[in-house]
Amino acid sequence: MVKKIQGKSRILAWVLIIFLTCANFSYAAEPTVTFRNLNERISYLKDIIQYIQANYVGEVSEEALMEGAYKGLFEALDPYSRYFTAEDLDAFEQLTSGSYSGIGATVGFEDNQIVIIAPMEGGPAARAGIKPGDIIVSVDDIDAKGNALEKVVDKLLGKPGTKVKLGIKRGDANEILYFNITREIIKLKTVNAQILEGNIGYIQIAEFNEKVSEEVEKVLKDFQQKEVKGIILDLRNNPGGLIDESVDVADFFVPKGQVVKIVFKNKSHQIYSAMKEGIKKPLVVLINEGSASASEIVAGAIQDTKAGTIIGTQSYGKGTVQSIDPISNGGGIKLTIAKYLTPNGRVIDGVGITPDIIVHNPDQLDITKISSFVPMIEETTAEAGDKGLNVYGAQQRLHWIGYTSIKASGIMDETTVEALKKFQTTAGLTASGTLDGETVLKLEEQILEIMKGSIEDLQLKKAIEVIKNK
Repeated sequence: MVKKIQGKSRILAWVLIIFLTCANFSYAAEPTVTFRNLNERISYLKDIIQYIQANYVGEVSEEALMEGAYKGLFEALDPYSRYFTAEDLDAFEQLTSGSYSGIGATVGFEDNQIVIIAPMEGGPAARAGIKPGDIIVSVDDIDAKGNALEKVVDKLLGKPGTKVKLGIKRGDANEILYFNITREIIKLKTVNAQILEGNIGYIQIAEFNEKVSEEVEKVLKDFQQKEVKGIILDLRNNPGGLIDESVDVADFFVPKGQVVKIVFKNKSHQIYSAMKEGIKKPLVVLINEGSASASEIVAGAIQDTKAGTIIGTQSYGKGTVQSIDPISNGGGIKLTIAKYLTPNGRVIDGVGITPDIIVHNPDQLDITKISSFVPMIEETTAEAGDKGLNVYGAQQRLHWIGYTSIKASGIMDETTVEALKKFQTTAGLTASGTLDGETVLKLEEQILEIMKGSIEDLQLKKAIEVIKNK
């Protein structure tokens, strides 16, 4: 036993000697290094690189080491900032041009997890059954946790015809769902338009990439000739895109004035404004948990200026701005440089936009959750601060139909009171914020209505109803 310990000690001592001599470090004299400026830190990085070059058993080029160091800088930042190699930048430019090869889904970072923001309608991910809010736990059996967002995105892209295996956690279920998805060339048709029942114009924008505003303008001219009675702007599952394009689209609908305020690190700001008067037609905007960034700019401006009614569920909540700058080695830097505020000064980042009318489009998984709802059978009226099973059951139902800020606790907290007021207004009741028998009945009626219409687009149905009533 003694010999073994001595043997290990000799090996450790020898390793330490190699470390100190090859890397030119002086830990024996100075165990803890305190850096006084950037130049000393860069010198230290150079020492580490030289140590790796001298001792690493594999083959690695100086260029590869430096690329790793550059990328490492951005891992200390938010999920949206990243370093691009020349190949990475080319792939990113393909994404923003509206054509790329991948699974057809936008992903984001939420609560330290990589989440599907929006699968493209009709794309490989959507056809396979991927849904907004799905959490990616693995890619090709490699744990996604702890990986930077861009690394996961890189794995989702690839040559058309190749497969990628996603491990997905959905909702509160413990079971991991696995999907084998074949990558395809994704060509986004960013604007889709049609005339709905009652001569209502419908515009769906998939993403705010280049020339979207030009396409929307053409559609609106066509709607004007056909004298549509109102317009539905569908931004559901729209992950965002270019700020200029989102402002130009908002300009068609909002009155003259501020659309969005961009606030930079030094507290300076830039205001983007609408220059037109806005279309004088009843307007409804549809959003959901897949609506992010530039689509939240449009929805926020329309909501703040009261130019239209927002319907759907809480949006994603990405209120930051990134710039893309090329660098001398052919790569690029994508950096979060600012946050944005709505015309009324609201912060969207991490919060999202709450619709004026919350309507939930359930899927089959959602329907099964109803069986776990607590019965609301207490013959009492609950007010702020009260506790009870009715309160717990109401919170479960409110959360399920789209008031996602509510947590089922059984206590009538301020969030529950405010949600009840909003629900009561939508249901045609007095907005008292108390949980009385009439409100309980309306909640149950809405749950039944959603169950019956689970294959319908209830959000679109409500949008049509609102425009007809106006």
